[in-house]
Amino acid sequence: MTIFILFLSIILNIITIFAIIILYLRQNRLLTMDHSQKQTMKEMEDIFTAYIEELKDENEQFINKFKSIQNEQNSDEAIEKTSHHHPSIEKRTNEVNEVNSDNYNRMYAAKSYQNSVGMNKDLKKEVQDETGSLIDKVIFLQKKGLTNEEIAKKLNKGKTEIELMVKFQQKSLDKLD
Repeated sequence: MTIFILFLSIILNIITIFAIIILYLRQNRLLTMDHSQKQTMKEMEDIFTAYIEELKDENEQFINKFKSIQNEQNSDEAIEKTSHHHPSIEKRTNEVNEVNSDNYNRMYAAKSYQNSVGMNKDLKKEVQDETGSLIDKVIFLQKKGLTNEEIAKKLNKGKTEIELMVKFQQKSLDKLD
């Protein structure tokens, strides 16, 4: 009887040690996954911070350009006020200039749009013909030699979104290797 109890005790000790080892391994996997997730979150936060800083810089440049144009217009109006022309003639001239500049801006925008559409028509057809997910299309266009900005324009997505996709795709490929 004592041999049976001793044998049972040894088997229970082995099972307990086995269970402890399995729990320890699971806990280590959880810790490494948590660490990699924190690292990924930090990288995403850095990317978003850089993107926000880019937007801030672009907005500041836009505001500066807008202010300089506004200052130029104010100085032009001051010059016109000092001139001794008839007010109704000046008003009509300004209206004609505004209409001409609006037409010119529209024509210029339409022409540049048509040029960009014409140049990229073949590449867009290839992208549309390419079936698959968005990441497949991004990889396809990257293999064609396009930059992230060009890919973003072709797929009507944000540049940062494309950068994130590429980065995460590379990370997942690195983990597989």
